[in-house]
Amino acid sequence: MASLLVKGGLVVDGSGNPPFGGCVLVESDRIAFVGREEECKGLDAGRVIDAEGLYVAPGFIDLHSHFDETALLYPDAESALLQGITTAIGGNCGFSPAPLREWWLWSFWEEEVFLSLYPYKYYPDSVVVPLSEVKPKLKEVLGLEVTWGTFREFLDALRSRGLGINLAVQVGHNILRTQVMGRDYRRKATRDEVEEMKSLLEESLEGGAIGMSTGLDYEPGAYADTEEIAELAKVVARYGGLYSTHWRRTGIRRAAQVTPPRKVDGLLEAIEVGRRAGVRVEVSHLLPAYSIYPDNDELWRVAVRETLRIVEEALKSGVAVGFDVIPTETGGVFKIRYLASLLAPWLRELGSLEKLGYFLGAKDFREEVKRSITEGKVYMLSPTLIAELARYTLITRSRVSEVVGLSLYEASTKLGLDVVDAVLEIMRRDPYTEVEITRVPEMSESGLEELVRHKLSAVVTDTFLLDRRWEMRAPPYYLPHPNTYGCFPRFIRRYVVTKGLLTVEEAVMKITSIPAERAGLRGRGLIKRGYYADIVVFDLKELDHPMEGDPRQPPRGIRYVIVNGVVAVENGRLTGARAGRVLVRGVDTVA
Repeated sequence: MASLLVKGGLVVDGSGNPPFGGCVLVESDRIAFVGREEECKGLDAGRVIDAEGLYVAPGFIDLHSHFDETALLYPDAESALLQGITTAIGGNCGFSPAPLREWWLWSFWEEEVFLSLYPYKYYPDSVVVPLSEVKPKLKEVLGLEVTWGTFREFLDALRSRGLGINLAVQVGHNILRTQVMGRDYRRKATRDEVEEMKSLLEESLEGGAIGMSTGLDYEPGAYADTEEIAELAKVVARYGGLYSTHWRRTGIRRAAQVTPPRKVDGLLEAIEVGRRAGVRVEVSHLLPAYSIYPDNDELWRVAVRETLRIVEEALKSGVAVGFDVIPTETGGVFKIRYLASLLAPWLRELGSLEKLGYFLGAKDFREEVKRSITEGKVYMLSPTLIAELARYTLITRSRVSEVVGLSLYEASTKLGLDVVDAVLEIMRRDPYTEVEITRVPEMSESGLEELVRHKLSAVVTDTFLLDRRWEMRAPPYYLPHPNTYGCFPRFIRRYVVTKGLLTVEEAVMKITSIPAERAGLRGRGLIKRGYYADIVVFDLKELDHPMEGDPRQPPRGIRYVIVNGVVAVENGRLTGARAGRVLVRGVDTVA
């Protein structure tokens, strides 16, 4: 008798073929049989899941996550499993927890630890800090014990902890640069340093990394030239690995830049690296490679189509290139809760929302804050971004009742002030004012539709692995992005049910077989005999997750999640099973 039978549902197998009524039989960790209704009669198993009225799909695969960075803290993988994710690729945007030698690279999620050791107001003096100083603080504050050095040792640490999902990890270019160059990274690497990075990369690939990623808007990788990246990518190509790139798009996100980089040049560089190195290229969270101002839906569509034309022409010329998309106009990673978070430098300096509100009543302090903003010292409020930010930031809760429900731009008009003065005045009167950012300046709804519908696009979360209690306890007091908990359910709801831009089988492909093929995963991404039994059972009528309010809530409509043949989610609740595996290059991938 087989261990598990899922019967009576509509099987959408991940291949792009239309759903069919049928069953899936599981023996141990594999799919033993897939059949249509008439072929399922008489089948039995130790456990039967009745999927009548539900869809049965491959477990969702997140091609662009940062789960590796927090997996040791949240091994149950609650935020992933409850939205149907059974497999994820970590090590994106140039960041990975390994390899480690003498240095630690700051990576957003550990802000509380970083600030307790290295206070800063605007931007840290260096994102590279001594590992010996950080290790005890990580253990003290977060309970994270750093026991690894090499990439292989990090993967061993993941195995020892036990994971709720399958996880494959790329090695981050930023961490390679960190270990080789230390704090002297704001320059071009020497030939010897590049060779040392290549050696460290090769060791990591031998240790199980499935590829390498770059984050070229972040330090220290932003200082690398194309030649350095291409030389490293050649090593990845020799191992049959994947090169994923957060391409040069904004420049380093510190003080305002006089001349931001041309986004299209960053996309062309990503393709050029693929051409020089002969490596598979994944352009991470693709956005329009051109800026549009003022807003115009048709111009956004044209910008996206021109961006896609560049990718398509590269593919025709022989570069193995694909791309992924975050399916929301608000990006991913974190969510701003308080309006005061926009004044993070002074929040850090004063230490609380109350004190910031109090001191904004002081004329000299207020003038100092406004002068710093005008001089471009605060990236989020820089002259190049503030107009767009004001249009797409909605005030949702405030004691300043006359501005609730208005955008910052509308609120400034209501108060008879310019945008900066309006922000300062609202925070003075209520430092706990809450906001929703409804869109990032680089994306529009029409542009996003073009990207999501394209045949090459995979859909991704770009989030950390967290639980339902997490919040940043240091300024700027971010919450997790809603994608952390409900990216894929909301994607299907929005593009299949609400907009009708994709069929259910097309949507499922973008979060199953397409990412599995890109990452080179063996035996995952399809409901197919012999494949691993990673399965999600969902109710299309209920499937959704809100973008507004507190994001830390489970999505609706995910009934069962099965990981390697083990039920990990039952009736929308975790079972406590940690049936996930660490997937490594050469064993679980095509390399």
